[in-house]
Amino acid sequence: MEEKAKGGSKKDGIYIVIIVLLLAGIGYLSYSLGNLKKENNVNKESISNLVKEKDDLNTILKNAGVIEDSDDKALRSNLVELLDQYDNIEIKNQEMQDSVDNQKAKIEGLLAEVDGLKTKQKRDWGKIYKLKKETETLRGIMKGYIHTIDSLNTLNGSLQNTIVVKDNEINEVSGQRDKVQEELNKTKDIVALGSVLQTGGVTSTAIIVKKSGKQVETTRAKRTNMIKSCFTIVENKIAKAENKDIVMIVFDPNGKALKNSSSFTFTVGEETKTGSVKRKINYQNQNVDLCIYFELENSIEAGTYRTEIYADGVRIGKTTFALK
Repeated sequence: MEEKAKGGSKKDGIYIVIIVLLLAGIGYLSYSLGNLKKENNVNKESISNLVKEKDDLNTILKNAGVIEDSDDKALRSNLVELLDQYDNIEIKNQEMQDSVDNQKAKIEGLLAEVDGLKTKQKRDWGKIYKLKKETETLRGIMKGYIHTIDSLNTLNGSLQNTIVVKDNEINEVSGQRDKVQEELNKTKDIVALGSVLQTGGVTSTAIIVKKSGKQVETTRAKRTNMIKSCFTIVENKIAKAENKDIVMIVFDPNGKALKNSSSFTFTVGEETKTGSVKRKINYQNQNVDLCIYFELENSIEAGTYRTEIYADGVRIGKTTFALK
């Protein structure tokens, strides 16, 4: 009997310990659950404040005219167009190709974000504004790539011709080798700098010059007696500051260069071209706004005309316009 009593006493002690542990666990869980509820309430309030701030930002952007309905509608088409332009860039340099691929991946990511916005009932103007600015940044980067590629392609052609000439001189006169090598190194430095001028905002129009001297734009070929092209030569701190001839060629609908008594020929690489008109400027590494006028001496036909702008033997801009 005493042994049974002792055995029962031990079991009761174990049950009491288990019950105490369970009560302690329940108490801890209740305490933790209470803390979680408090944190959840704080998070809900933070989220509510963030949503309100976001709605306020959307209202400010919309009312201030910083963002418009057209920005939302054009955002995806602008990104698709930008991606096509990146696809059409011809690159032979692997390092630059990797960089271009990285920019294309960013565009595809932005497209995914734009498509995500379309599923929402309420427009997120803050997000639309951010995507618009990122698109503009990527477009600016692409223009930089095109500028660099055009500059390197043009200067590489000139460099190859120079190397051939200098190598022949080295074979004929070995004593001039060091001097020739120094000139080659300078030429390579010029390639790296990419100092070719660039233009922006090129526009061309047909002009009627009245007896009073007043100039009036026209779309009629028979009434045209002057072609006018206006543009900006962009700031380039590494280009050589000097007097430069800015040349314009006007091509008729058949692709033939228009000429008058002041026309001339000039060289682009190894090709000889006919310049319709030129204007001399003093370039000092800053933006230059200018217009070039070509006076017609003969009547012209209706169709689409093309103007090309050259400086230092390199095409730096082009545009088209149509005449009836």
